[in-house]
Amino acid sequence: MKRRFFLWLFACLWAGVGAVAQTMTVSGTVFADDNHEPIIGASVLVKGTTLGAVTDISGRFTILNVPTSAKTVVVSYVGMNKVEAPIKPGMKVMMTADTEVLDEVMVVAYGTAKRSAFTGSASVVKSDKLEKRQVSDLTNALSGAMAGVQTLSSNGQPGTGSTVRIRGIGSMSASNTPLYVV
Repeated sequence: MKRRFFLWLFACLWAGVGAVAQTMTVSGTVFADDNHEPIIGASVLVKGTTLGAVTDISGRFTILNVPTSAKTVVVSYVGMNKVEAPIKPGMKVMMTADTEVLDEVMVVAYGTAKRSAFTGSASVVKSDKLEKRQVSDLTNALSGAMAGVQTLSSNGQPGTGSTVRIRGIGSMSASNTPLYVV
């Protein structure tokens, strides 16, 4: 009886050691390539899994229970190029700045403009939002879809168009009807 108990206990311990041997801990530090400063808040993910971590104030990360079959980690941070690095003890990952910064461009009626340089008000209403509305006219479908847009119906007759006003009814030197860009 004692012998069976010890054999059973030994088998359980041996199975536990085998399960522990199939995982590892991955740790390291993430630095910026240009000034060698640690990067705080970088995302570190084991490629092909859902395991990951975020770097701390010293740029260090630790990921527990990583399968031994995993070979690379993917490090990403806003404003930096994504880096794939092989897993090894005491990893040091260097990230380079993403120099291809694109400014958002808007298409306006008289050309194009950068979003940062545009001083007017612009809104976009997607077609799938308009399709869900049960109205007889496109101008009625815009009612309530954008801030500051009012639609006024002159009469209650079906099929008649509405008057669209943006931010009030008065204009100093121009018309108060909107410009539609389709």
